Amino acid sequence: MSSQPPVFILILNFCSLEDTLKCVAAARNSEYKNYKLLVIDNASPDGSGNQLASQLPTNEFLQLPTNTGYAGGNNIGIKLALKENAKYIFILNPDVRIEPDTISLCVNAAEADKSIGAINPVQLDDDGYSIDPKFRNTILLPLGLKSTVYNKDELPKIADVRELLGAALFLSSQAIEHVGGFDPLYFAYGEETDLCKRLRFHNFRLVLMGQVTLRHLRTKESQGVSSRILFLRLKGLYLGILKDPWRSFRRSLKLVTSQFIDELLGKRRDQYPFNQYPVTRVHCLLAFTWVLINLIRIRSHRRLEQLGKAHI
Repeated sequence: MSSQPPVFILILNFCSLEDTLKCVAAARNSEYKNYKLLVIDNASPDGSGNQLASQLPTNEFLQLPTNTGYAGGNNIGIKLALKENAKYIFILNPDVRIEPDTISLCVNAAEADKSIGAINPVQLDDDGYSIDPKFRNTILLPLGLKSTVYNKDELPKIADVRELLGAALFLSSQAIEHVGGFDPLYFAYGEETDLCKRLRFHNFRLVLMGQVTLRHLRTKESQGVSSRILFLRLKGLYLGILKDPWRSFRRSLKLVTSQFIDELLGKRRDQYPFNQYPVTRVHCLLAFTWVLINLIRIRSHRRLEQLGKAHI
């Protein structure tokens, strides 16, 4: 154990008591032993924070007084991980179940190449063999990998990608210390894509590990997607365009404005998030209005992130 680099496992709870406890149980079943586990409750209104506090050791639980979103809650955990000298940080959604060898294999890959900033194992459905559709669309299809069922012989052992998903994001502390944490402007949805762009901008690799798996149950999405979430998804898309570090802010603003107009006219219904969720013109108006109100803050965050060490 002493020879294993320390890993900080971070699970952010929001009204997900049962899922969070099962996620914790799967993490404890890991063959990798040099880890610290921290569950953060994001001011859950259903009282699940109190129940977690009674079932977890005090050094493995943190109660937040307000809901700071995925970005803010995980940033608090990231700061604590860095303070405790964790070499790697593994952010897990409560509805994720890692396998006993997941952490070991991720650590081995990261230790072999210090330029790796972040890793995604392959996300499977709860059945353990169907590939999660969003993971397939976002990560695998751009690599030309079209299978809907997992077969490790068909996937590369390791492959560079342009984007990773945040439900199970294995991060190098070295990369986070250089680049920074999640941008709290997102609150939720899109912040991991933004972080991935910044990691690449600062010359860190994003990699898929095709031989490493976990299950992503998507419990809450199976219960429906709220209007608030639809707004956050679209706002996150606009924000990501504006903060693209390889494009001028003026050009990005023109692109967002053009895209907003097209979306009002119904010309982008085959593109994300419209092709996956029931996003309406009202969501477009709300998201674009939010962008205009926060334009100065967005530009300020963009400049800060190009220097590095942002948001932590």
